[in-house]
Amino acid sequence: MTGFGRAEIDLPGVRLSVEIATVNQKNLQVSVFGPEVWPALESTASAWIRARLQRGKVTARVTQAAASGQQRQWDAESVAGSLDELAKIAARCGVAFTPDAELLHRLAESSRRPTVVLPPLDEVEAAVQKAFDEALRNLVTMRQAEGAALAKDLEVRLGKISAMVADMELAEKAAPVRHRDAMLKRLKEAGLALDVSDDRVLKELALFADRSDITEEVVRLRSHVAQFSAELSQPNSGRKLDFLIQELLREVNTIGSKAAEIATTKQVLEAKTEIERIREQVQNLE
Repeated sequence: MTGFGRAEIDLPGVRLSVEIATVNQKNLQVSVFGPEVWPALESTASAWIRARLQRGKVTARVTQAAASGQQRQWDAESVAGSLDELAKIAARCGVAFTPDAELLHRLAESSRRPTVVLPPLDEVEAAVQKAFDEALRNLVTMRQAEGAALAKDLEVRLGKISAMVADMELAEKAAPVRHRDAMLKRLKEAGLALDVSDDRVLKELALFADRSDITEEVVRLRSHVAQFSAELSQPNSGRKLDFLIQELLREVNTIGSKAAEIATTKQVLEAKTEIERIREQVQNLE
């Protein structure tokens, strides 16, 4: 699910800003970007995030800004070095090089460096983790709101599937009678004096009824729909919902292979469409 969380915390002479954003993705992918002086932050913060989230593409950024009263200084040595390099390049290309105030100002601004220095990460790790925890709480709150909206949509779609299953069951219950009447009509038209009490007719009707019986599939479908609905209110149920979708699709496909009525086939196609829509939505759930 998509989400965003932000937190700030003050360290001696510097304020840290932690921003964590997530976008939809079936598995969990975490990327952490922080100050260069804290190379260990990536693995450390990734562990904090993985302890709270199970799905999504997560991007966390830790930025620093000088606290009030702190200034960023120009790096005169860096500016002079840049001018020397530019002069060499100009000479090599045979171009006259005459630095002006504007160029000097741009180089000076690009070389500004903060007057504050970040302490070692291990000395402030607890404070940094606190900021991450706050940002994650804010992010989870946003994701929960989205999840609640998705759950309502999924409940509506489950209701549609339940209605379709009822229609399938009703249509297929009438199939043996229709098949019997059609068979007797064909026999009569062919001049064969057989009636419904004939053993051969009874055997054919029994075989047809067995082949087109969808009772087991209907029972399992209703069970899966009920389980799916119950799981929507449970935390971290995304992967279990993935499994239930596969089972829903399996049972609907089986009904499609057994269907003797056109009405049932139409309902099977509609149900498969709804299941695919549910599958897309479930990819967004934690």
